Amino acid sequence: MTNFIKKKVEIEDDAASMTFRPGQFKREPFSLQKKNIFLLGMRASGKTTVGTALAEVLKCPCVDTDAMVVAEAGQSINAIVAERGWDAFRALEEAALVKAAALPGKVVSTGGGIVLSQANRDLMYRSGVSFYLAADAGLLIARMLRDPNVAQRPALTPLALHDEVAAVMSEREALYMAGMDHMLQAHRSVEELVDDVLVALGLKEWDYSEKERVLDRY
Repeated sequence: MTNFIKKKVEIEDDAASMTFRPGQFKREPFSLQKKNIFLLGMRASGKTTVGTALAEVLKCPCVDTDAMVVAEAGQSINAIVAERGWDAFRALEEAALVKAAALPGKVVSTGGGIVLSQANRDLMYRSGVSFYLAADAGLLIARMLRDPNVAQRPALTPLALHDEVAAVMSEREALYMAGMDHMLQAHRSVEELVDDVLVALGLKEWDYSEKERVLDRY
């Protein structure tokens, strides 16, 4: 049986303080005809790769909010940020998410900073089921260093890569936890992660020999 991570997740802001515990909330059974599947996580956590593979299994479309922004703006993300700034990029990103969430039946790979907006987190909650691809800093850095396109991604801070990853994880991890329905372990293979999603959604039987699966928010 799954080794659920039994820990509290505390999200605090000026308006509220809430602790999520497994079993505290329940959601209706998943239907791809009614909902979308959103993949959340840091850069290099595998959202696009897993999303593409998952969509192939489910025989549904897969969209990427970063790709949608690039197509809409006619510029790379690097160029958008350099010429117009991060606020302009975030506005384009929010518009892309609204468009992606408008109709059900797809897998949506999101940008790493999509959770910075409460409006985005609320929209994903209303229109789908969200999976957080959790990865440690070492895995993310190793993947980034192997990525031939890493130079095309704008820096998030003026820090060196190792320090930037640590800083961004510190800023965003609680937001990923707040926005997710289920947690995936990003170091697992793509095939295993696709199976984990299907099991979490009730679309595949649980393999009780597995020792490592998903952390449910609910």
